[in-house]
Amino acid sequence: MVLLLLTTSVYAATAMLGTSIRLGWVRTHRWRWAHHALFALIWLTLGIALLWAFQAQVTWRWSLLGTAPFLVALPRFRAGSSAHCWTATLGFVPLGITWVWALVSVLAP
Repeated sequence: MVLLLLTTSVYAATAMLGTSIRLGWVRTHRWRWAHHALFALIWLTLGIALLWAFQAQVTWRWSLLGTAPFLVALPRFRAGSSAHCWTATLGFVPLGITWVWALVSVLAP
């Protein structure tokens, strides 16, 4: 669950930075690399979480894999565009499903 929390946290931090940039709350002209570094960190944490989930044979491993297509699609859309933002937002759907599945599997007898 720690790896799932880490993956979700990095994804959320990246989405919040992207949203802040889009809304004009944050300017990243001098440190534009930060958003890209966080995107790479999402892939790293997702990969580690997936490796662990499949090795440990947890029940929710397949739903976590559902986040990957959204990450693959993100660079295809211009940063700041509606399509880019919606793709990033929809990536939370499989993460949410994974959290529900993980919590149910832990709490169930």
